[in-house]
Amino acid sequence: MAPGEVMERERLEEAARTILNALPGDAEKAVKIVGSKSIMVKAARGSVSVAQGFQDLLLEIYLARDGKIAVTSFKTPRLDDAAKIAARVVDKLEKSPLYAPLPEPSGSSSRAVDKKVATMVAEGDTAGLTSLIDPDRWGDISGMAELAVTTTVLTASNGAELTLEKTSFNGYTRIFGREFRSGQWSWVSTRFDEKLAEEAIQTAKLLAEECSKLPEEIPEPGSYRLLLSPMVGGNLLEIVASSLLAGSVLLGFSMFSHNKPGDRIASDALTLSSTPLDDELPGYSTFDDEGVATRDIAAIENGVLKTFLHNTKTARLMGAETTGNAGWILPRLFNLQLGPGDISPDNVYEALGNGLYLTNNWYTRLQNYLEGRFSTVLRDAVIRVRNGKPVSCTPGYKLRLAGSLKDLIMNVEAAGSKQYKIMWWEVNRPFKLPHIIVASSPGIEVRRG
Repeated sequence: MAPGEVMERERLEEAARTILNALPGDAEKAVKIVGSKSIMVKAARGSVSVAQGFQDLLLEIYLARDGKIAVTSFKTPRLDDAAKIAARVVDKLEKSPLYAPLPEPSGSSSRAVDKKVATMVAEGDTAGLTSLIDPDRWGDISGMAELAVTTTVLTASNGAELTLEKTSFNGYTRIFGREFRSGQWSWVSTRFDEKLAEEAIQTAKLLAEECSKLPEEIPEPGSYRLLLSPMVGGNLLEIVASSLLAGSVLLGFSMFSHNKPGDRIASDALTLSSTPLDDELPGYSTFDDEGVATRDIAAIENGVLKTFLHNTKTARLMGAETTGNAGWILPRLFNLQLGPGDISPDNVYEALGNGLYLTNNWYTRLQNYLEGRFSTVLRDAVIRVRNGKPVSCTPGYKLRLAGSLKDLIMNVEAAGSKQYKIMWWEVNRPFKLPHIIVASSPGIEVRRG
């Protein structure tokens, strides 16, 4: 470990202890500080446009007294001022029905640090990122590539003193062909994996080229057999995962509010897991916000709801046990994973047979949380497949996908054997997942406009 890394970690640990001691002694209390440094390179329509660096410090404070809970967060280097503000808040609050005592800590400190990423960030060296998305290499490219180093310290009155250090490498690129035909893909890792990024950019390029070669055919509105790329699947299944958070159930924002563990809620081809211990993805963590050890857990296994994702507060209210997914008030997501199937990446068109390959989507909105009714704008290449062969392509901005996420997961028919590591602005949690095939259903429609 480089001396600079030690100094940063020790500085944050000392600051967390100091703030914890400054908070009222008769309260349950916890302090979390997240320090991060990052570098980023952006490209826009075939030119590198920006190379920049960032340094952020986030302070979060938890206080509980007499059943009242206060959680405050600050982005400020003036940590002492933040502690004084937080201490004044808790007595002004009403008792919370979510209150539960901070549990005995069981998590452990850990590291998932790639030395190359740490060195590049420390030196502000953006040359490797610029080379990666070089327009001379890829043509009409837009997107970004980013490296980050993050240190999280958690100190609490329950005895937790935990540290997590990790690095991340993520990005997304969109490549244009003729007449606004385009392809997009993303990548994410805890390591500087140039091959991973190049494969993602190459996938975007191949989609743009394939769409450019095919005639345009705008599908008639209606239901189709669908092949969802990991970009589209990641976006829609992240919403499904959010509905598996016990907090979403309690607040009435879950499509599974009327379900209980043991219910069949999806097809047997679908296994969706929370995987905080996957150190290949930057959602990696060995402890949650309560200091409890995290664990990898299948929330949906072969279509059956196995568990909601809990912290101690929601577990107390719902008669369950924490799953190590704590935020201080409500549970949260770390990494996600969709189990693979047996379709080779080279045979996805053949497995689809007749239908539409949806490669990307933006701006997903829920019209009804309890029913899981959604609408999303399709982007980039939408490829029509007949008899296992691509026959036409439509620029995605002319189409929407709408319907019920409950219907969608019930109609997942098969999955690819290769899992892709995806994260970008429409997939906020690092997600490892394959292509999926969704059978035609009247509850899921492709629409124009």
